[in-house]
Amino acid sequence: MSDNRPRYCKFCGEQVQFIEDFNDFYCNFCHSYQTHTESIKVKGKNAPKYQIDPNPPPLQPPVLPPEWRQNIPMFRHREYLVIQAFFSWGPKYTIYNVTGQVMGEVRGKIISWGGEWNFFDFNGTHVARVKGNPRILTFQDKTFDIYDHQGSFRGAIKGKFGFLKRFWELYDEHGRLIGKPNEQIWIKTNWQMIDPHGRVVLTVDKKWFTFRDQFRVVVSEHIDPLIALAYAVAIDYLYFQGDKR
Repeated sequence: MSDNRPRYCKFCGEQVQFIEDFNDFYCNFCHSYQTHTESIKVKGKNAPKYQIDPNPPPLQPPVLPPEWRQNIPMFRHREYLVIQAFFSWGPKYTIYNVTGQVMGEVRGKIISWGGEWNFFDFNGTHVARVKGNPRILTFQDKTFDIYDHQGSFRGAIKGKFGFLKRFWELYDEHGRLIGKPNEQIWIKTNWQMIDPHGRVVLTVDKKWFTFRDQFRVVVSEHIDPLIALAYAVAIDYLYFQGDKR
C-alpha cells in the first residue's frame, strides 16, 4: 500500500508511518490507524466496529477548523467513544477514537468540592483540566472551567436556571456563547448542542442499560473537541454521578 511518499493523518493532520505487519498507515500522534478499525472490548464483549474511509491517508495535511489548530492531536477528532472504568477509586473514563484505539483517559478527583477532572493522553501526559465551582445552594449557577495542556483557559460550561429546570450553555475563551441545548431533544440520555445560528455543534449519546457509562461524542467543525469532551464528562457528573455541590 505504501509508495514511500509522505502522508498525513486523516484525523489530526500529522504525518503518518506505514506499518507493514498491519498493511496500514498509523499516526503516532493521535494513536490512529488510517484504513481499518479494531473492536473496542466492553465487559468482555466486542463493540461494533466503526466504518471509516478505506482510502489511503492524504498526501497533504487536511485543513483543520480554525478552533482546532492550536489543539494537540488528541483534540482534533470529530468523534470519540468515552467509557467509564468499572472499578476505580474516583471517576475514571477511557477515551477511544473511531479506529478502536485508546487515545487517553480522564481521571476525576476522589474528593473535589464542585467536581474536577484531569485529561491524560495515551502516554500518561497531562493534557487538560476541567474544574467546577463549588455551590453553597443548589439553585446557584454552576460553572466548569476548561484548561488545556499549557494551563490556558479554553472555555466554560455554565448552568443556569430556566423555567423549572437547569439548562447548560457552552462558552469559548472570550466568553462568547457557542452552544446551547437543542430543545427538540428531550431524552435524558441524548444531548445535542446548537450554536446561536442553530447549527448542531455536538451530540452526546449515552448507551442505556449498561453497568458502565458509555458516551458517543460527535463534534462539528464549529466547536473545540476539548470543550465537547469536557461537556460529556460534566454531563455524566451532573445527571448520573450526582452533583452534590
